[in-house]
Amino acid sequence: MKYLPLTSYPSNNQSALIIYCLGGRAKITVHEDVHWIQPEELIILLPGQFVSFSEPSEDFLTVTMVISASLFSDALSGVPRFSPHFFFYMRSHYWYPQSERDVPRMYNYLGMIKDKVTSQDIYRRELIIHLLRYLYLELFNAYQKESTLMTARRDTRKEELANKFFGLIMKHFKENKDVAFYADKLCITSKYLTMVIKETSGKSAKDWIVEYIILEIKALLKNTSLNIQEIAIKTNFANQSSLGRFFRKHTGMSLSQYRMSNLE
Repeated sequence: MKYLPLTSYPSNNQSALIIYCLGGRAKITVHEDVHWIQPEELIILLPGQFVSFSEPSEDFLTVTMVISASLFSDALSGVPRFSPHFFFYMRSHYWYPQSERDVPRMYNYLGMIKDKVTSQDIYRRELIIHLLRYLYLELFNAYQKESTLMTARRDTRKEELANKFFGLIMKHFKENKDVAFYADKLCITSKYLTMVIKETSGKSAKDWIVEYIILEIKALLKNTSLNIQEIAIKTNFANQSSLGRFFRKHTGMSLSQYRMSNLE
């Protein structure tokens, strides 16, 4: 595959992707982290990340697997207590150069998944889930070794709430901007949710909601086919004025200033 199923402007990725570069190079941006994909490099993208893809070389070629959000969720469901910090970690730890020893192993692994996808096995989905779970467990294992955020004692109940909160944000941030909505979904108070998210992530629940909204607005502004009114509708603002005030408050720029700065 030469062109990945991604846009040239940042967009909220709804699927998980496993990308293995066979040759050439291309630019990928995850949130604000920019990386040039190289040959024999593995790229792991998760649902809910803001991703853009551009400038592939003539010889750019990959093996790419698109994993639905439901399949991704099933793969993680058997993994005990993924920390919410793992998803922050994956914003900048999504590319993995493969050593000479790793390359044949990676070809074998991708081949196993491909064989199961095209097979008629009764338990085909379950086998694919287990293969994907193996990869995500390897990533989580690396995260646990490297992360300085891990502590000897963790409140797993709070981490579980944080995981559910971030899952809800990814689904509802466009139409629901109030902490109370998410607290109600989790059957807790807004005050308690704010405290838990601040404790587990270092930022408040409101800050995380705002971050996802701002990233979405920026992504839409980079799509020059959309006018401001259309962007206001897509992000569930009452009108252009309320969208503009919100954006300026959190970025210090007007909508037109940001759009022009990305066209230069």
